[in-house]
Amino acid sequence: MPEPKTGYVLNDAGAGTIFIGTDDNVARKRQIELHATSNACIKLYEDGGFEIQGQSTGKHKDNIISQCKEGLGIKANNIRLDAGGGEITLSARSIRFESTGSDQDFVIRSNGNLKMEAGDTARIDGSVVAIGARTRMAIHSRGSLNIRGSSVNISEPQTKLIPTSLSDFTDILLQNLFPDYF
Repeated sequence: MPEPKTGYVLNDAGAGTIFIGTDDNVARKRQIELHATSNACIKLYEDGGFEIQGQSTGKHKDNIISQCKEGLGIKANNIRLDAGGGEITLSARSIRFESTGSDQDFVIRSNGNLKMEAGDTARIDGSVVAIGARTRMAIHSRGSLNIRGSSVNISEPQTKLIPTSLSDFTDILLQNLFPDYF
């Protein structure tokens, strides 16, 4: 950790160091740094950015605590949460995800299984709702299973249960909804 060429250094051997000043010969010049002897630090950079860094030797989790009536606001053009090989848990009385761009999809992706659970009612609402499966689909209910629509079409391409024109329409609809499956 280079000392600033201009500025001030306040040091306490048992607690840490405060650097006020700019660095030379570094890609990102810091202006102020609070550095604990544990190697945890807060850096404020000349370009307006900042860094808060904890150390893996800490015995407790790192915390950001806001007691403000309006809560905690985090605002940026792009936000990426990366827990590496760890886990991310969001816990609150109410959680909402909202995508405001009508030209972008809201994507939830899992390389493994995706499990969604509800203590009461699970509801999906949209002008068009499509559920697809690459190999098979199972629908099960311990109670009754109700399907209601102005019309209900069941297509099974192995037999001629539906007229060809309806089968063609169903194929076009499914290809538009699930282009990766066809």
